[in-house]
Amino acid sequence: MLLNRIKVLLGISNNDNEELLNEIVELTKSKILNYINKTELPMELEFVLIELSIQRYNRIGSEGISSENVDGKSVSYEADFEGYKTYLDDYINKNSISKGFKLI
Repeated sequence: MLLNRIKVLLGISNNDNEELLNEIVELTKSKILNYINKTELPMELEFVLIELSIQRYNRIGSEGISSENVDGKSVSYEADFEGYKTYLDDYINKNSISKGFKLI
């Protein structure tokens, strides 16, 4: 179900890149779980996993780049979790759990 939602949002209608998407989802999920210090992803944070997985998929080939210019078009990339750290920290605070790794 989660993978299907990501594929719909990316406009992927077949099984192309399914292995890559699965790997991205699992790595992203591991990072989130480590950050919130949990072993299972809470349903209320599933949207963060979806959004960050899409963000990571769209950055394939641009790993480590903070910005690039191609034919007059400029693109800037946010750091991992940027824009979603607030949701994760809110979850941690609401559930009185200690934070896992720190994000830079």
